[in-house]
Formats: sequence, structure tokens, C-alpha cells
Amino acid sequence: MENNFYDCLSRPIRIQDKGVILIPDLVGPVPLSEQHQFVELASSTNTSPSIHVKESDIEEMREMYPGTPVYGMWNTLITSGLISLRKNLQVIPLSDDDGCYIHCDLGRIEFSGDYEAGFFAADASFNLQDADVLHPEYEQLVLPQNEAKMAVELQKERRNKIRTAWSHLLTVVVLIISVSAGANFGLNAIYDIEHKEVREKTVLLDRLRDGLDELRMTRLTEVPSSKTAIDKIAVLWSVTPLLETDGPQSFQNRRMTFKADGEVGNLSDQIDWLKVKYIPEGGWYLSFLVVD
Repeated sequence: MENNFYDCLSRPIRIQDKGVILIPDLVGPVPLSEQHQFVELASSTNTSPSIHVKESDIEEMREMYPGTPVYGMWNTLITSGLISLRKNLQVIPLSDDDGCYIHCDLGRIEFSGDYEAGFFAADASFNLQDADVLHPEYEQLVLPQNEAKMAVELQKERRNKIRTAWSHLLTVVVLIISVSAGANFGLNAIYDIEHKEVREKTVLLDRLRDGLDELRMTRLTEVPSSKTAIDKIAVLWSVTPLLETDGPQSFQNRRMTFKADGEVGNLSDQIDWLKVKYIPEGGWYLSFLVVD
């Protein structure tokens, strides 16, 4: 690169294998009377105030070199880390007594400007003899994230960002609503299943309670026993082994009836609980009450 970096401004050069144009920019506050001429190039940071550039300079470079991106000089040098925050005054000479400068104080960039004939209009105490001269090389330069743009382009970008932000917000809201609706539907389905199960178990419990109440009302105070009937049958069997039943018999019947051979004779004299009836064809009916 030429020894005078100022000669590289406002004409195509290559930085990071990309054809670009660097133009003068302004670090710090813009004079009130000129604010309508400038557009913001970079927002303020903790080490630098905002940076602005003349819109007419952007327009002029685009007309001269169509399609070539435009960047601010100071913005590029700051991005490249070539501005020392520990040095109070740093300059880029245009000639022996003219050029541009940048002022730092307390570890932060304060402002930039131009000087003529060695005089600094912003601060008369500045002395060119105390300034550090900057001689950046192409290989040292790093392009800023944003190139210089016209006010209309910046407004369009802001609108697009706002539109994108609203779109993302709307997407999030729709997603939240969808998730909430899905969760609500799922919870309702689970509630219906659980509620149905509770109803079924409640019905079953009521039935069990009714059955328990019925058992309590109808339960037997004593366990049924057929011992007496069995003992009576055993007595009859001991007296007449040829005992036969008279039809189906059951311990649940009130009376049990048997048939005995005619040779047995009338057993009512021997067994007081036995009822005896003679059968004309021969034999006897023997019956007794089943008493538990």
C-alpha cells in the first residue's frame, strides 16, 4: 500500500479478496446543521460512539463504481483493531499539514474530524507533533459487518426487521395457542377416560355395598347341619339293612321317606320319631321329619 492511506479513499481497492470502496466517515456526534446529510453506519458501542457517513458520498461512489460495496474508513480501521484506545490523537495525513484524525480518551474513542494547516478546530490544544501517524496495510484490514447504505435502504431494512420480528412473534403465539389447545384436548380426553373409569368403579362399589347389605340382612345366624337327619338314617339302617329310598330324597326336604321289607315289622314302637305306614303289597313306609 502507498505510504499515504488517504490516497486509497474513494476508489476501488481489495480487502479480504473483495473489491470495495472506502469513503471518509464521521465518528461521534454529527453537527446539528448537517444531520440531514448523514446516515448511520454503525451503532455506538462501549468503546466507540456511533459512526455516520454522508449519503451523497455513497450515492456518488455508486454512480462511479456500480455494484461495488462502500464502507466507511474509520469504521473499517476500528473493526480491524488498528485504532489504539490508549493513544490520545491519531492521524491519517493527506499532506504535510492536512488530513483527518481520531481522538481517544480514557480508553474510549471520542470523535473524529479533519485538520487543516496543522490546526484542529475541535480542540486548539491538539498538536500535530504529538499525534501518532497511522499507516495501515491492506493485509491488516477487516471489513465491517455492514456496508454503507442510503437512508431509504436503512428504513427498508428496519421495516423488514420489524416485520420479521412480528412474524416470529406471531409464529410463537400461534405455536403457544396450538400447544395449549393440544394440551387442553389431551387433558380433556384423559379427564373423560378417568371420569368414565371413576363412574364405572362407583357403580361397582355401589353394587358391592348393596350385595354386602343384602348379605347382612339374609346371613344365617347358625351354620346349617344335617347331623340329625344322618343320625336318624343311621338308626334306621342299623335296624333294617334292606332300607330303600322312596323316590329322590334330600336333606333340604322337610320329611324323608324310605321303604322297608315286610319282615321288619312295625318299628314305631321302637323308634318314637318314626312314622310307619303299612304297604298292602308288602312292606312298610318309614318316614321322619328332618330337623336340623
